[in-house]
Amino acid sequence: MAQTPRTPLIDPDSLNLWGAGLGAVAVGVVSFGVILLPPAATVGIVAGVVAATFFFARPAWSILLIFAGRVVIDLLWSVGGAVGGLNLLELYGGGVAALAAAYFFIELRRVERQAGFTPLMVYFAVLVLAAVRSLNVRDAAEILAKYISPLLLMFLVASLVNTDLLRRRFLQLITAAGLVSLSLSVYHLATGQRFQFYLQGYYRLHGGYNNLHNHALFLLFLNALIFFWVMNVHTRAWRFALLVIQAAGLLCLYFTFVRTALTGFAVFVVIYLLMERRYNLLLGALGAGVLLLLTNTSLQDRFYDVVVLLGDDDGADKRTVGSGRFGIWTSSFAQYLRSAPLDLVLGRGLGGHYELTDVYADLYRSTKKSEDLDPHNDYLSLLFQLGPIALVSYLSMQLLAARQGLELHRRSKDPFMAGFGRFIVALTAVTSVTNFLSNSFIQRVTVAWLFWGMVGVVYSMRRELPDEVKPTNTPPPRFRVVDGARVNV
Repeated sequence: MAQTPRTPLIDPDSLNLWGAGLGAVAVGVVSFGVILLPPAATVGIVAGVVAATFFFARPAWSILLIFAGRVVIDLLWSVGGAVGGLNLLELYGGGVAALAAAYFFIELRRVERQAGFTPLMVYFAVLVLAAVRSLNVRDAAEILAKYISPLLLMFLVASLVNTDLLRRRFLQLITAAGLVSLSLSVYHLATGQRFQFYLQGYYRLHGGYNNLHNHALFLLFLNALIFFWVMNVHTRAWRFALLVIQAAGLLCLYFTFVRTALTGFAVFVVIYLLMERRYNLLLGALGAGVLLLLTNTSLQDRFYDVVVLLGDDDGADKRTVGSGRFGIWTSSFAQYLRSAPLDLVLGRGLGGHYELTDVYADLYRSTKKSEDLDPHNDYLSLLFQLGPIALVSYLSMQLLAARQGLELHRRSKDPFMAGFGRFIVALTAVTSVTNFLSNSFIQRVTVAWLFWGMVGVVYSMRRELPDEVKPTNTPPPRFRVVDGARVNV
């Protein structure tokens, strides 16, 4: 398919003027830092200026480094220090969000041709209104960057990572960065970390992460990506090496005992193998999963809440099912339905979802005065803060991602691209399930970046497909013209 000619928003003749202006601003900012700020803050500003300059000079390769850097920086939670009250992760995320927003605006005429642009604009408009209506400016700014940056990066990946080489390097670099995280998890597993961290009746492995669920959800994503590689390499040596890595990743995921992540990986494998029509392998995987569940008392205990929720035992308090999730969902949604009409349509503003969990927290949590209780459902969090319009826009973008992947699966003649289409369909199903079960691929920035970055790759691949010729109902001609005379066919 012929490529659409690129029409930059900024006239090339004015780029020198833009460069001079930005250079003057950069010099002014660095000078301000040297004179008035501590050395650490000055170093941070200089690093930011250098990173921004490289980003605009080499945007495609910068996108690759940004994603790999996020995976690694997520492991540096123990690094102290702050600039303007922001820690390293917040600075990185906020800086990338600002750069992505600037480049998104500059390339607007190119980006607006992407599928999903309209729901994205609706989502952003409601998000800005929610930020304005928020009473806590700092928290609103943090949530705004968290919700905006993954989607901005998705459109930039779709526009900039536009060759087969760049797409493969993108996937390889994220896999390599993920193996750094997995290596730390294996190290902590071998050195007995899981016997030092006890939560809700289990000793658990949180690897190189401060947050257990961040660790589990990243392992879910990484295991899904490695599974994709296993199914799409063609040499025995690479497949064997990847299977060893897969085994290590699944072992670490198991010892997190996070039900959301374990359920998500099971959903991924089932959907991917169904789409590949690998029914024997699917039956084997299902059989192994059932056998593990029947023989493992820890897994039986972790998933027993499903039996309680679906059972008829009137004596069971279903509000405490799923570590209290069912009670949080039902009580907070009931509170939402009692909101003012404007809040029903546009939500309560960024951070307003915490107000709706107060009833449950006051009943079951004595620490409410010192904590904010999350709804533990990403879609409810969006609904409570942004209202149904933004929620529908977000869901429509997820649906578009799955449709793009399904089209690659059906129409691409390239086995790698077709396999990646299946990967996106399965991963979108995983995000839908896990977002419903907990705060997952919306609230947690790293895995949100990774999911929407993969969606950007599938958009880029989709442009490689030729336009589909739609069949017509026009009957074939009954004659043809030969030397000016009609001849029956």
